[in-house]
Amino acid sequence: MGRPHCLSGSSSTADCDKGIADSGARIPTPDQPLLGSGPSRDPFGEDGRGSLESGSGTMHRRISSSSSSGDMTEFERGLGQHQRGYQVLALACALLISVGSHYSAHTLGALKSTIKKELDITNTQYGALQSTVSAVNTVLPILGGLFIDAFGTTSGSLVATFLIMMGNLIISISTHSRSFSTMVGGRILYGLGSGAITVVQETILGSWFKGKGLAITIAIQITTSRIASFLSMGTAIPVANHFGFYGAAFWANFLVCALSFGINLVYMVTMRRIHRSAPDRIVSRLRSKHRFNPRLVLFFFGLYWLFIVESFTLGGGWNSFLHINSELVKLRFGANDSVAAWSASVSQIMPIFLVPFLGWFFDVFGLRTDMLVMSAGLFTLSMALLGFTMINPLVGLVIFSISLALGPLAEITAISLILPNSSLGTGLGIYKSAMNTGSTIVDIVVGVLQDRGSKTLEETAHSYDYAMAFFVAWGLLSTFVAVTVFFVDRLKWNSLLRSNYNQRREALHAVKDRINRPMVYVAASNWRDYVHPWSYTPLIVLSVTLVISWILFAIKLA
Repeated sequence: MGRPHCLSGSSSTADCDKGIADSGARIPTPDQPLLGSGPSRDPFGEDGRGSLESGSGTMHRRISSSSSSGDMTEFERGLGQHQRGYQVLALACALLISVGSHYSAHTLGALKSTIKKELDITNTQYGALQSTVSAVNTVLPILGGLFIDAFGTTSGSLVATFLIMMGNLIISISTHSRSFSTMVGGRILYGLGSGAITVVQETILGSWFKGKGLAITIAIQITTSRIASFLSMGTAIPVANHFGFYGAAFWANFLVCALSFGINLVYMVTMRRIHRSAPDRIVSRLRSKHRFNPRLVLFFFGLYWLFIVESFTLGGGWNSFLHINSELVKLRFGANDSVAAWSASVSQIMPIFLVPFLGWFFDVFGLRTDMLVMSAGLFTLSMALLGFTMINPLVGLVIFSISLALGPLAEITAISLILPNSSLGTGLGIYKSAMNTGSTIVDIVVGVLQDRGSKTLEETAHSYDYAMAFFVAWGLLSTFVAVTVFFVDRLKWNSLLRSNYNQRREALHAVKDRINRPMVYVAASNWRDYVHPWSYTPLIVLSVTLVISWILFAIKLA
């Protein structure tokens, strides 16, 4: 048959349907389950999208790929009266195994001035040092999204926490030898572990709380990670001052990571005990892999790729600013190291209080695109206030913190609504990869710009002028992308992402055929006929930016 170009809109839906029917694949309708899946495919939602309605997007891929509700009920019955206790233990372990990773994430930023002096490195080299973690994680999230476990997380979590612990051990040792290359090696190991621990943590929560308190557990997860980051930024300087050696802060990181590794061992023992008590058939089912067809990426929607662009711009801006905000407060506003570190930690404070509320807000009222536009606008405003006014820095940092609370949850839950369940893991993996790619590039660019300013202004209060001007321009770009997302959703997607709880079922019903159709395309023997030439463009652009980030990283690290 001829090339119908179904996705480009150049042919009618009937033509597309006929072509697919000729290939032997069945076309889903809003009233039919996809590809012959039975009612148990999404047992937690009445509209057929089930878990995609939840306010926490990162978990849904695990839910849709797990065992049926019947098997889960039998498994829970096998746990007997200890079920609730095991759930509490699993929640505590899932939250605490990542505390070491999050606590270690921002010590480098809090001690930026000291590290540059002790290691005798430039701002550009410091930017490369910071970007080691994000550079490593430009690829890992995609690979993790392709191979998702529904329950078998024990080995993965053990490896991840071990890498995080050993990476921090090497970093701590490097502070004694004053070796830049040794610290880079430790950061790479830490990055490998920290990139995997998030996927592991989400899978654990998805396995134990699917459809039963999942939203609140994810809110607790995000809050816990922000508390750890907040404490890290606030305590790094006091710990270093107390022991009279900046390396003491990194040894504190190592101890927290060792604690997380120990907690992981407790989780491993618990899981082995549960597996021994559960029927082999159920354990095998819960450990089964989620099957994903890589061809689906070619059928991802334009709206999804706009979110990837926003992740690259806004997400990269968030992460990079968190790496330099402590020194910014110190140089621009004349604070000492301790005050600057505690002030900078305010940038992590609002998500602790807002995220649990926002999960409920997005579920009930929607307005995801509105909050995304607000997040980008607040990021830009905060950069302007911190870079070009002498208003108390806490004002700008609180505004940035609100942006950090609004944006990620809006993006992740929006992606979970517009992608089919079977491709959600890879979709979110690409999202995280784009954010890390953006962070890697922005880290290095900001370091170069600061070095340029420092040569002229000798590390004065104005040494961040070039860098902050870049952040403002970057924020304006992300705001433009967010506004584009708003209008595409409104004009092409029946305002699905803005719809409230009552409107969402109707909006999903209107676009459900579009969401599910790619699953039929990839199942067809002539699937290539339905791939528009432009479908390769986002993948090419993503690959090019990833390569650029690695080239910049290698050049500046040398």
